[in-house]
Amino acid sequence: LGAINGSVTDPSGAVVPGASVKATNKSTGIDHATVTTSDGQFAFQDLPVGAYSVTVTAQGFPVTTIEGILVEQGAVYTLPVSLKITQAATSVEVSAAALSLDTTSETQTTLVGGTDLQHMPLNGRDFTQLVSVAPGFAGYSAGGYGSLNGTRANQINWQIDGIDNNDLWHNIPAVNQGGVSDIAGIVLPIDSIDQFSVQTQAAPESGRNPGGTVDLALKSGGNDFHGSAYFYIRNEAFAAASPFVDQKKENRNQQYGFSVGGPILKDRLFFFLSFEKQRFTIGLPGLATEPSADYQAEAIAEMAKYGVTPNPVMTNLLGTLWPAYALTGPAAPNNYSSPDPEYGYSYNGLGKIDYKINDKNTVSFHYFAGQGNQVAPVGGTALSEAASELKYYYEVAPIHVSNYAASWNSTWTPKLSNQVLAGVNYFHQTFSDFNTNFDLAAAGLNIYDGFNIAGAPNIQITGFDEIGLTPPEGREDITGHLTDVVSYTTGKHQFRFGGEYRRAQLEEFYHRHALASILFDGSQGPWSADTTASSNVLSLADFLAGDVSRSSVAIGDPVRTVYVKTFALFAQDAWQVSQKLSVNYGLRWDYEGPLGNDKHDLSVFDPAKGGLVFQGAGISSVYPKDFHNFS
Repeated sequence: LGAINGSVTDPSGAVVPGASVKATNKSTGIDHATVTTSDGQFAFQDLPVGAYSVTVTAQGFPVTTIEGILVEQGAVYTLPVSLKITQAATSVEVSAAALSLDTTSETQTTLVGGTDLQHMPLNGRDFTQLVSVAPGFAGYSAGGYGSLNGTRANQINWQIDGIDNNDLWHNIPAVNQGGVSDIAGIVLPIDSIDQFSVQTQAAPESGRNPGGTVDLALKSGGNDFHGSAYFYIRNEAFAAASPFVDQKKENRNQQYGFSVGGPILKDRLFFFLSFEKQRFTIGLPGLATEPSADYQAEAIAEMAKYGVTPNPVMTNLLGTLWPAYALTGPAAPNNYSSPDPEYGYSYNGLGKIDYKINDKNTVSFHYFAGQGNQVAPVGGTALSEAASELKYYYEVAPIHVSNYAASWNSTWTPKLSNQVLAGVNYFHQTFSDFNTNFDLAAAGLNIYDGFNIAGAPNIQITGFDEIGLTPPEGREDITGHLTDVVSYTTGKHQFRFGGEYRRAQLEEFYHRHALASILFDGSQGPWSADTTASSNVLSLADFLAGDVSRSSVAIGDPVRTVYVKTFALFAQDAWQVSQKLSVNYGLRWDYEGPLGNDKHDLSVFDPAKGGLVFQGAGISSVYPKDFHNFS
């Protein structure tokens, strides 16, 4: 949302009190009305973004209409209106382009919208990359993880139409968060976005994070039908070959969809819909070294020199945890090139309804949902040394995200207005190996009593591709957000009072090391000092003999559900001392409650209480509450 404020003066420069001022949304025809104060000031707060006209009616003057006023997300358009005296016309029309754009707010806003938004080169049509155009941004913009104005990389407040879009786990965007390989797991269609704004140096009502606030203004319907249909394609046929591989690998991305908006009831009820599907495939240029049959033969021969035979459990594991098709290469490094590409898809849709109840009340509702899945080698990129080239151990990352909210804007009097926002941000994502259908007990490996987690242990045989890199893990976080803001304009002052409440629930289930981590490095068997054998053969001999160099396992239940409550209150004033001087001041109080639940399973170490103590059973909270956060 944005705002229009300004002043009305007569030809001599004297203020005109009691003038009727009306702002009309050119798309929907919805009017917003007020009157000038005793100082000739007027203000329209919390306006939906878009093009407006402002009409001023005052006794003794012709009606004056100013066209082409663009209301921008998070910005205030200051409009000085000078009435004319004329006998030749009953009305006067003026273009806003001929008037100066005054900056009466200290807020610094970087805004991208219109054709600039559509034409911006965004890899994968990911809106989070737009933050990189903001002055003061540094870092990698994909997924919203970067520094704004020198703050930590997760110190940006992400919002959609003013409603929370923060994943509580990382405090980065929930919608368009990266799945694997830094590719967004789901994508809010660019054709749904009217404006993308980054606000820094903001007034007290913004708050929450020191870096700034990123807010998406979603498109709305209007009195005319409008829409789009599109198809984007990326294909290796259009690209040059990489100098690091002998042939082109498949590299494809398809994104297609549509948007449509229009009236249900003219001048009163409007709709907007959009949908986008993405599907991509990325061929892997990397090579890996696998414990092939030829390597096994050399390792068994090495063991035979010392009278050692393969351990049947290890032989069973080798036949169970490694696919046979990957073990046909020679006993040489880089004996395997994966035929299985990285791939993923997502389905994404958004709907929005805007309704004018009467001249003093309007409501809006939006609902976005995205569902997708990605399958890729672990390690960030296909070239990462930690990545496993076996599809069994590709990371699988299904994801579901939704964001929905309602807003209610009321004009109680020409001087007094109110806005209520209520919404929910939902994020659910899990990770695991591609293949988790292993019967380890049948193969002879018993990790610990009570073991019931599907998947393979993390086995490292020095010199070979790791397996079991992704244990079952994931999280679900749900944040409810409620905001209320009251605006009051009187004299030379534009007061705003309000607050917000967030309640977040985070369930995290990270079974890291629960499947065990086992290292075989060639240092344990009697062959460890044999300089005639390669290091790969020695470490594989350790594996076949069952001679472990190092192993660990995490035992217990790591699943936790926690809750966090946050409150904020603010009061602020934009005081127009004169036409050349404005003063902005205000106060904000924030409270972020400690993590907590009612299960008594959140612990901290407190030496004063004898060591490990649990919230709800020895301590009231895992860290002290702080009520002194004022700014």
